[in-house]
Amino acid sequence: MKVVPQAFYQHPKIENILVDGLSCVILKKVEHSDLQNQRYVAAHALTIVLNGALQIETPEGEISIINKNQIILLPKGLYMISDIIPKNESFEAVVFFFDKEICDEFLAGFDLYALENLPKTLIFNYDQNLRLFTDTLITLYRGKSLYQFTKPKLLELLHLISLSEKGDQFISKLQCLKKRGKKNIKLFMEENFDKPLDIEDYAYLTGRSISTFRRDFKSKFDISPKKWLIKKRLKKASFLLKEKSDSVTSIALQVGYENTSHFIKAFHKEFHISPKQFQINHRKDMLI
Repeated sequence: MKVVPQAFYQHPKIENILVDGLSCVILKKVEHSDLQNQRYVAAHALTIVLNGALQIETPEGEISIINKNQIILLPKGLYMISDIIPKNESFEAVVFFFDKEICDEFLAGFDLYALENLPKTLIFNYDQNLRLFTDTLITLYRGKSLYQFTKPKLLELLHLISLSEKGDQFISKLQCLKKRGKKNIKLFMEENFDKPLDIEDYAYLTGRSISTFRRDFKSKFDISPKKWLIKKRLKKASFLLKEKSDSVTSIALQVGYENTSHFIKAFHKEFHISPKQFQINHRKDMLI
């Protein structure tokens, strides 16, 4: 699973136009399909499809297709994402990620919108104003590392969208995201413990503040979330090392460790043996 926008910053086919932490503007152009790619979107994102199409599937199974010259608001969360590439062409998109600070500053200027029948997924057209804004931004900031303008340009974008045809829905949707309902913490954690996420991410995804998440977690599992995650991930790792001949790096990724060194250290602390030696020992046992 990729965590974005962080994974995009090192991608050879993705251009960083403006970057400030999790807030950024990136330009993506790829010639090969990236199908059924599980991603954790670590900040709200607005994706403009310039060529090709994009398929988004939520954890609830809702599928959306975003075509050329359409924009989708992708709230922070887990998704299955596929780039759909036209024959002999490339997939192109501009993606604007904006963090909680930018979102809160934008929403502070609006009264509460209580709209009925708000769509689950907000898709709207890439109109002339947004096109002019995007083209100008890319022309002015491309390749110049003027990252101090990231926040003001993203705020400008959000205000432009608020004036568009679906502006009221956009504002209301962002307001709703601040009041997420709580998910079943036990069920969610059992299904997602092996994702490369931290405590803050799990708190957000279950609809809780970090302090509430820690309290609710302790009441359900009678252990801290950090200790529980380590034990669950290492238990799965030990099973995979016994059953598979995958590399230690691959196994580490499969159980939520993006840093192999951290995985090896944690595994050795738990089992008093390196994961490689553990794998070798059990593979020998299988051959006897």
